[in-house]
Amino acid sequence: MGVSPGPLRQVPDYWNVFGHSYLIFTVGTLWQTGRADAIFRGSMDIEHNNWRNYASTGAMLTQEGRQHGGYARVLQEVTRSQRTAPYAADGGAAVLCYGINDMGNKGVTTQLRTAFQHALRTCISRWRASSIRENNYNLGTSPGQISYGAGFTESGGTSEFSSGTSIHRATSTTNATITITLPSDYGGEPVVVCWVGAAGAFGATITFSGTAGVTGTLSTSNIMPSGSHCPVVRRITNLTAANAGQTIVMTATSIDASGAAEFDCWWIEATNPPPVIVCNIARLTAAGYASYPNTVTDADVATWNQAIADVVAEFDGMVQIADLDAALNKDASLIFTDGVHPNEFGAARIADALLAATKRLTPTTSLGNAAHLNVSAPRSGQLLRPRLSGHWYTADSAGIGATYTAVAGDMFALPIQVTGSRERWIRFAVEAIASVTGTSIRWGIYDDIGASGYPMCLVTEPTASGAFTITTGAGVKMSPASGTGSLNQPLDPGVYWLVIKFTAVGTSHTFRTLKGPSLLLPNLSTGGAGSITPSGWKLTGQGTGVLPATFPAGAALSDNCPYVGVLIN
Repeated sequence: MGVSPGPLRQVPDYWNVFGHSYLIFTVGTLWQTGRADAIFRGSMDIEHNNWRNYASTGAMLTQEGRQHGGYARVLQEVTRSQRTAPYAADGGAAVLCYGINDMGNKGVTTQLRTAFQHALRTCISRWRASSIRENNYNLGTSPGQISYGAGFTESGGTSEFSSGTSIHRATSTTNATITITLPSDYGGEPVVVCWVGAAGAFGATITFSGTAGVTGTLSTSNIMPSGSHCPVVRRITNLTAANAGQTIVMTATSIDASGAAEFDCWWIEATNPPPVIVCNIARLTAAGYASYPNTVTDADVATWNQAIADVVAEFDGMVQIADLDAALNKDASLIFTDGVHPNEFGAARIADALLAATKRLTPTTSLGNAAHLNVSAPRSGQLLRPRLSGHWYTADSAGIGATYTAVAGDMFALPIQVTGSRERWIRFAVEAIASVTGTSIRWGIYDDIGASGYPMCLVTEPTASGAFTITTGAGVKMSPASGTGSLNQPLDPGVYWLVIKFTAVGTSHTFRTLKGPSLLLPNLSTGGAGSITPSGWKLTGQGTGVLPATFPAGAALSDNCPYVGVLIN
């Protein structure tokens, strides 16, 4: 008997997911394996190590801040080299699932809906990027260079709403010009310039000119209500290889009072654009709508879904919509009792919608299916680390280290891998050696979805409402089993960081530590010497406040770090 015929077209083998709780939390389903993303992955036989889940509970596409899982996470996590031709895609396929939280938490105004479109356009295009040039890329010295008039100056500390760590800003129209020189090997791919949209009337009007023949204007004013930024991109899609070596000039021709023109970066989209699936917004039950502070109706959802469709229509057949609204059809039997989140049956319907969208993907060049559907991606090997329910675990180490004497402001991060799909951490613990009063700590979990070897975004901090007080006496000190300060965290497979910060310290309070080396940390010094055996990263002078949304840069490798234990459910 012959084998069954294969599929008509190959399917993408590496996926990245950005969005809200439909794709990351377990509200509605008992296990993570019952979620829509897990069912979709299973239906396509995609292994965990070919899957990166950047989704975040409560994520809003228009919310700045990497931790919140919106556009800033896409800009920060989707990095590409400054490669020259061929302008090939990288990273695999992507799913974007946003909207209902933007509507429910921020409102359904025309301004916010337009901002959502700006952010969605940015994120779709960013995923399709082949070569990204940050605002400070080889200024004036190489192909693809950026040259600034004297009116633009670099401003740092912008990573919560920008692509890199800085932007270029002009507060006056005097000499406020930016010149991009297209590379000599440019082949006519879409060129995308990314500006920072202003919160309120504090933006600018950008006018285009240059030898490449690009004209028109772009406004960055009044993109968002007060208190938040939002990216604004222009996709230049009418250039050809004949424009190689020519210039695109952007001039701030007007700036709002007390405002600024803020340039973020630019990129070239890939010749072989990769798969992007955009989920539309599902209507909720009355209870679901009532759970949000702003009024949302079925008619509002329809209007926003049309806005999503309008943005997707700007792209080619490698961007498709997954119709979540039709899949759930406001059917209470497919939705959890909160009226928002799908149960296992609703999750399966969503997976079907994702599959249907995948089948509609249409390669746009003569390069072939594989060049579009299975682009280069950071695939990795498989590892399994079994963990037994009811037992405690911490980071890998060489054993127990020398006792640590606590210092206020010290913060440590220890790496730990999750390799199973049904792992839930339900308590934290540290071990005090000395019996001292007056010590309090904060502890939490940071992710590292790209396995960079350094903590990234805060997943959860049980002590966000108040530091945990170390009780008098030696021994294990555990977080509460329930209620305020407790932990109940399901985790997808990946690398995570157990973080502890000492906010106040009693006299000579000491703690049990782990001795390195850790297999997940650098094992030579910054100079290449074999003089270190680190068990974690250490920062000093971190104050008493809540853990930062993004782990601060500049930590030093450290041995004998106080351990944080986790209890497995």
